[in-house]
Amino acid sequence: MIVNDRVQRCEEYIRRPRRPYAERKARYQAAADRLYLGGLSNLDILVDVGAGLTELDVCLRVEHGWRGRYVPVDGWLDGVDLNTWEPDRCFDWFAALEILEHLNEPGRLVEVLQKHATRGLVVTTPNPDVWDVLAMDSTHVTPISRAMLEEWGFQTTLHTFYGKYQDGITGLWLRDG
Repeated sequence: MIVNDRVQRCEEYIRRPRRPYAERKARYQAAADRLYLGGLSNLDILVDVGAGLTELDVCLRVEHGWRGRYVPVDGWLDGVDLNTWEPDRCFDWFAALEILEHLNEPGRLVEVLQKHATRGLVVTTPNPDVWDVLAMDSTHVTPISRAMLEEWGFQTTLHTFYGKYQDGITGLWLRDG
């Protein structure tokens, strides 16, 4: 019953109407910029946690010519529950774009990804100083502030993702040494 429930939720998710990629590209571009700022190379493996339609991969390859290894992890792709998921091994990079606000305990996932990232981690999230994050999407459960990300060790920048000035936050965390 749980598996059928998850499959049904995944089917509903993938069929939800979405704005065209060109309108959402700003968040992928901001993440790509942060990844390159942190030193992403063609030799790196990037795990995209909550990959959705794998549009970060599209952005990296089409816009930047990146040729590294891309590993998508997402509930509707592979049934993973990001509230409890942990990778089996370490990887160079992790990205979690528009994911943390969907989790009851986002700090748990951040800690897990930081533990398993050999190079770094990039996240994006709606800015709760601009949006009522919980009202944006019925699956949002935890607004993520810039201060929270900075407490978790991220360097943050503000961006316009959804049409309001500085309505999105991007965070870059780098492994020391």
